[in-house]
Amino acid sequence: MVLTTSILRKPRSNKIYTHEEYLRFEEKAQHKNEFYKGLINPIAGAKATHNEISANVVSTLKNGVRPLKTIYRVYTSDQKIRIETEDTTVYPDALVICEKPEFWNGREDVIVNPFVIVEVLSKSTQNYDRGEKFMLYQRLPSLKEYVVVEQHTALVESWYQIEENTWQKTAAHGVESNLSLRSLGITLRLEDVYEHITF
Repeated sequence: MVLTTSILRKPRSNKIYTHEEYLRFEEKAQHKNEFYKGLINPIAGAKATHNEISANVVSTLKNGVRPLKTIYRVYTSDQKIRIETEDTTVYPDALVICEKPEFWNGREDVIVNPFVIVEVLSKSTQNYDRGEKFMLYQRLPSLKEYVVVEQHTALVESWYQIEENTWQKTAAHGVESNLSLRSLGITLRLEDVYEHITF
């Protein structure tokens, strides 16, 4: 896969790190960083609205999957995802695992089998999240659905993998709308996703 240099997002330096060095760096870092083929890339800190929407998403997903027969586990934005084929490790805003999580080299802070990934968009990251980052996520064999949540308007979009390398997009606009997450068999109510959010 060929990616543009925008995915690098101004790395901290041109020094090339191993993935293990990145993880050691991240353990001591005061702010989150992502890893892309040897480069350590800082992540801008999220603001209150972003964090509240992210919390709403996690809560809504957790409540949605709880009654299901299949065990789904919902994780927050502190959980890293490893994309081995691209030598990349990133932070999503939320993710869902089907049944048991699989960890990279046994490290519980790095998951390799996300089933659903959610990103809450901001002005500075929306092109990356919709473009290069989604391309990276598509390299994950376990991924079934990718969801992006707008921050400044009530809009949630989903890309569901209907077959290998084929993703079907659906969208819901307006706080009274609902979006079906076909991978999980649940419905996201936008009034829950945007609870207490004022546009």
